[in-house]
Amino acid sequence: MGVSRYATRLGVTFLLLLSAVPAGAAADCEAMLGQFNLAIDEGREQDAQALVDTISTSADCGRYQTPTQRRMAAHRLSAAQSLMARGRPSADFERLLDAAEATEVLWQASATLAEVRFGERRFQEAAKVFDRAIEIVKNETLTPIAPSRFEIESLVMRAAQARLLAANIGRNGSGTYVKVALDRRDGTLGGYYSRSVRGIVPQALPIPITFEYGTTAFTPVGQDAIRELRTALKEQRPSKVTLVGHTDVRGGTDFNMKLSRERAAAVAEFLRKAGVETPMDVVGKGASEPLPLPETSGLSQDDLYALNRRVEWRRD
Repeated sequence: MGVSRYATRLGVTFLLLLSAVPAGAAADCEAMLGQFNLAIDEGREQDAQALVDTISTSADCGRYQTPTQRRMAAHRLSAAQSLMARGRPSADFERLLDAAEATEVLWQASATLAEVRFGERRFQEAAKVFDRAIEIVKNETLTPIAPSRFEIESLVMRAAQARLLAANIGRNGSGTYVKVALDRRDGTLGGYYSRSVRGIVPQALPIPITFEYGTTAFTPVGQDAIRELRTALKEQRPSKVTLVGHTDVRGGTDFNMKLSRERAAAVAEFLRKAGVETPMDVVGKGASEPLPLPETSGLSQDDLYALNRRVEWRRD
């Protein structure tokens, strides 16, 4: 997937409630904000950042830290995306993109950086940054206008894909387990495991539970992933759990169908023994339902196999 689809859509204007600020301080804030906006409009990044720093530490104007940070991030993201669209090397836009994402106030900046890391095959980092984008979306102060359902579901699915690939990057699934971000509001599992994202509940959540080749035995990474699923289920307490096993296309149809169901059943059995009391159904799909991928550029055949070997938690 290209990064251009994460358009900033951030026409930031400051509706300043300066009447709540003492008259002299209000004038100072208004002057600084005017200077900041002018610096952004004229592309003077360093001057604009200096004003953000001053605003952030001001006793009277500090309340405008978040909106100025968001516009600063949007400015840097726009500049980075312009360079990317022109096919410039990553060295030309890396600093801008990192700086846009560093303040964690603009979900599009995090999503764009995550896509870049994904394209660089830095899947572990990509998964973490996609999680940050999801957490920023959930924060209505940082993201007053919620993204579309498509954008939210895309973020969750890309976070899942990055985890699947990180888990499978080594031989026989001996890759890396990527711990899910915590919800910034209550400390429960957040990121791609969020109970909902601005009212959107993704219906099929691929879990990076990996198995030894051709068996139902969990790899060490798979064991970590299934423990995290147990935590999510205990926190969210769904009324029912449906676990769907999938395989890649290698192997016979009957074998794959049987293996996919047995793997889903192995996950259910582990969860039951771990104290999950929610009723669980298991389904095997074999290779009949490959993971939908709008774009596969940059992915190897082994990557595609890894994405299709998965267990999904389907929410009703």
